[in-house]
Amino acid sequence: MSEKQTSALPFAKIAELEKQLEELKQKCDFLEKVIHEVPANIYISDLEQGLIWCNKTNEESLGYTLDEIREMGGLEYMYKIVHPDDHTVPDNSITHYQNFEGAEFGGVFRAKHKNENDYRWFIGWAKAFNTNSENQVKELLCVDVDMSPRMNTEAQLVEALRENLKQKNRLLINGLRKRELEILDLVCKGLSTKAIADKLFISPNTVSTHRKNIQHKLGTANVADMVSLGKEAGLGK
Repeated sequence: MSEKQTSALPFAKIAELEKQLEELKQKCDFLEKVIHEVPANIYISDLEQGLIWCNKTNEESLGYTLDEIREMGGLEYMYKIVHPDDHTVPDNSITHYQNFEGAEFGGVFRAKHKNENDYRWFIGWAKAFNTNSENQVKELLCVDVDMSPRMNTEAQLVEALRENLKQKNRLLINGLRKRELEILDLVCKGLSTKAIADKLFISPNTVSTHRKNIQHKLGTANVADMVSLGKEAGLGK
């Protein structure tokens, strides 16, 4: 092999590496554009710190830049934009992934832009993204979509919210203990406290205590609401 051929080899290799680097840069630029222009809020949420990164759509739809969010604190930001009645959604998400068993988490909630007074409805999903040294979930990959402008009719939005409420109620029911489920089922069937006590061979006072605990766990204000929620979940048949 001549000296000319030998000296040409490194230059050919450098040219090939430069070509590969340029192709990689183009791929990265394309993916970055997709992430920032997709019509959905994409963000990374740390279970302890809250939001730590977001795409441009998230900044535009809610009015806070990533720098502002980091300065404010990710958790404070989330509670600031989310409707007070819907703070259970981020709270439940954190609880879910602190006891993660494989299922992903989703929910419907209201959030508002920094400079607006009205809240918009969002539907969101979260997926385990990073774990710590003990293999516990540390960060979540989250995607939220503003539902309001993407529904063709108001009826569709109402139905979506109704389905979300049903799912939320099922989760509440699943949180009851076996005995509480038995008693709620009998309450839904129309049995009185005494009749339930006789059927389960326990005292009426014990039944009353269970009923109070059930109402507290379900967040119902009265027996009628408790029965309605129970029947919606399939009890009392």
